[in-house]
Amino acid sequence: MNKLPMWFWVIAILSLVWNLIGVYQYISMRFITPEAFAQMDAAMQQLHNATPAWVTGAFATAVFSGALASILLLLRKSVAQLFFLISLIAVLVQASYILFMSNSIELIGTQAAALPAVLSIMGIFLLWFSNFSKSRGWLS
Repeated sequence: MNKLPMWFWVIAILSLVWNLIGVYQYISMRFITPEAFAQMDAAMQQLHNATPAWVTGAFATAVFSGALASILLLLRKSVAQLFFLISLIAVLVQASYILFMSNSIELIGTQAAALPAVLSIMGIFLLWFSNFSKSRGWLS
């Protein structure tokens, strides 16, 4: 395998941090305490209660696949590409719900569209980066 540039490691580590933040967000949302739920404003409570199980499943798939892909990237395994693809598809499923099937934008405004956009862009970048790394011979 070719020698890796330092920026490969920086991106791979930042990818893991990014995805671990997602795992934390999922766990926090999934296991929210009644006290924490009471602290949320009414719009967020309504969105939380209205979220279908398949969207929560897409959220879990996105963050856990992304975290696994990031670990595989750090281990320089080409299967990271597959898990980044799975993560991106799950992000797009989740984003589709937020943007087109829920009343998120009505309840909390256009910032509801910002998060799906950022997550989609990051997912596309990480998939591209894993493909780029494989083409350079950095992943086996």
